[in-house]
Amino acid sequence: MRILARLVLILFASACGEPPPATLHVVVGDVVVTEVAPDVYAAIRQEPLGLAVNANSLFIVGDEGVVVVDAQFTRRATLENLAALRQVTGKPVRYVVHTHWHDDHVAGAQVYRDSFPGVRFLAHANTKRDMVALGRENREQQVRYAPAAADRFERLLAMGLGGDSTAVTRAEELALSSSVRIIREYVAETADFVEILPETLDSGRTVLPLAGRSIELRWFGRGNTSGDLVVWLPRERILATGDLVVWPVPFAFNSHPTEWTAVLDSIGALEPAIVVPGHGPLMSDLKYVRMVQSMLHIAREEVRSALRSGMSPDSVAAELQLSDLRNEVAGDDKWMRTMFGMFFRRPVVGLLIEELSSRDVSP
Repeated sequence: MRILARLVLILFASACGEPPPATLHVVVGDVVVTEVAPDVYAAIRQEPLGLAVNANSLFIVGDEGVVVVDAQFTRRATLENLAALRQVTGKPVRYVVHTHWHDDHVAGAQVYRDSFPGVRFLAHANTKRDMVALGRENREQQVRYAPAAADRFERLLAMGLGGDSTAVTRAEELALSSSVRIIREYVAETADFVEILPETLDSGRTVLPLAGRSIELRWFGRGNTSGDLVVWLPRERILATGDLVVWPVPFAFNSHPTEWTAVLDSIGALEPAIVVPGHGPLMSDLKYVRMVQSMLHIAREEVRSALRSGMSPDSVAAELQLSDLRNEVAGDDKWMRTMFGMFFRRPVVGLLIEELSSRDVSP
């Protein structure tokens, strides 16, 4: 625990390390595009992490075109990213890589299809399967239930209250207001939404044929999802991770916690100089990646210990709060504690119960 505590203090004191030196910044709406290497640009979304978010992207410019890593949750946000891209290059987008199936990384894909008729969409085979098996139902549920949630948050915010009906903090107000806006946009765009299924990759390593660039698509196994691709530029040592890395709290929904830990080992072995996370700021070291590993390991050990003590799975799910870990990560910040419980504690405990209950956890 002391190791994790030191990591947390370092991360929050230094905002994920010193940002990499930049030669260019482009700001369009809520996206900031920074040149992180010659003709390589990180597009970092500025909305606060909330209940609805847009994903970061990476733009890689080759001799004859561009590779884009991930679209956004809404077409409006994706159009912002595309407008920023057009300020740094006039070359066409040849490939859009989906790191995984979540709608906040794929729903805006039709912007690229409409703008670049020859564009190819690429993803791991598991991601295409998940887009059909999980993504369609998830989209339907969001469209059905999200408007009522947005209405509720707007009523609470108008009264100066947060999601738990207590006095709203500034961080919570910003996150909920941003989430309501994104939800409204997403639902409004539903009528014209077009699902675009990608071409699939089955191997653990694919090299993209983009002239003038060495670009690797790597799959290290199941982690945050079953199909997580990372995009690796070995010459520049730049890595785009998708939601394998999300700051300041990991998204654990539908994840594979034990395997995720091993996937992060593979990421670490690449020794990237710059990490572009699925959400959050650019990272110039592996401190936060190691922190996520520690969180997953600690959660697994606490669930294993509770099951070995004789607690029923239902009791573990209800009562195990990962309190020490929550205090280390979130401190007394109300919104951080809410995010920790909603995005990490609740889903990871349930998934670890499923993993460990199928194995021998007796003392």
